[in-house]
Amino acid sequence: MYLLLDECCPKSLVGIADGLGHTAQRTLVVAELGRQATDAAIFAFACEARAVVVTVNAGDFLALAARVPDHPGPILLPSLPPSETGQLFRKVLGAADEALRKPGGVIRIDRAGRLHRLGAS
Repeated sequence: MYLLLDECCPKSLVGIADGLGHTAQRTLVVAELGRQATDAAIFAFACEARAVVVTVNAGDFLALAARVPDHPGPILLPSLPPSETGQLFRKVLGAADEALRKPGGVIRIDRAGRLHRLGAS
């Protein structure tokens, strides 16, 4: 799975994703996006590249996803310290392939580690 990590996510998530066999890239290093890219620009890039956006900015990305029925699906994380976010990220990646198999799905993990599938998933 190709994961596009919003700049609000800890850098350590790239290594976690890579270690689990995924391709991960931060929005900061994508030439078309860079620092402080708008959520709309990130989501449009992700849809075009068929990348799953990983973010702690649930509200904006849920609104964007609602407008595009066949998006590749964001993964929504709670805002926590990097070590806690990393633990939840590992857990969510274990379920993400199945949960996001159908376009238009959203997967959210809460602070307690409970997964919530929204949309088409």
